[in-house]
Amino acid sequence: MLIAQLSDTHVAVPEDEFAKLYHPAEKLRNAVRHVNESVNRPDIVFLTGDLVNSAKAEEYVILKEIVAEFEMPVYLMPGNHDDCTLLRKAFPEHDYLPSSGTLNYVVDGWPIKLIALDTNIHGKPQGHLGEAQLAWLEEEISKEAARAVVILLHHPPFKTGLVSMDEMGLLDMEDFVDVLSRYDHIERVLCGHIHRAIQKLAGGTLVQTCPSTSHQVRLLLGENNELGTVFEPPEYLLHYWNEESGLVTHSDYVKDYDIAWTLKNGVK
Repeated sequence: MLIAQLSDTHVAVPEDEFAKLYHPAEKLRNAVRHVNESVNRPDIVFLTGDLVNSAKAEEYVILKEIVAEFEMPVYLMPGNHDDCTLLRKAFPEHDYLPSSGTLNYVVDGWPIKLIALDTNIHGKPQGHLGEAQLAWLEEEISKEAARAVVILLHHPPFKTGLVSMDEMGLLDMEDFVDVLSRYDHIERVLCGHIHRAIQKLAGGTLVQTCPSTSHQVRLLLGENNELGTVFEPPEYLLHYWNEESGLVTHSDYVKDYDIAWTLKNGVK
């Protein structure tokens, strides 16, 4: 099984200054094309939050047009820049999205169980899960002892060292990590929000954040609280699963590179 994870697409209307600076819709279209045409063609795609930039209905119209170009099933998740009501309204055909309450759901029918969580606090940059959603998560994990579980959420459950981003983190990360620590069949936790590829063990499980298709956050670690962005290449993650190796993650840039040479059948 191969899962493509795209994140922090930040689609904006063309007249916004944000769109003029970052061109997020154009970059997402390029990413969709790259995914569709890749030799590593994924089975499914997850977009792990901050789908649009300003939570405007017009932005979701643009997002819907672009997402429709994917040639494989696509699953959407909210981030702190999203409006869950507008997301539901824009994508009624995405019937895995609950019609009310938090936008958490399960994707089944694959070798691994995929659980998506909603960390959105309306109008706030921080994330929160809450007791009800954590109880639902634990129930879903407990049901599944025979298969590995992968959990997806926008805000990562750890401090990254990027102080400005950590101030916009998951408020109840300790409660979430406590749930992780009680189970040994959670294969991975996949997140967005940070606009960089970062890994950390949390509760005995590897947590991975995904870069952005729009722009990356400048790497300023430690006490430097300046928040900046850089035009590093748009990037997404490919999560490759097989029973022997488990889940292995690769980065792929939204760019086509020339092939220098190919080794085939053991002969150069």
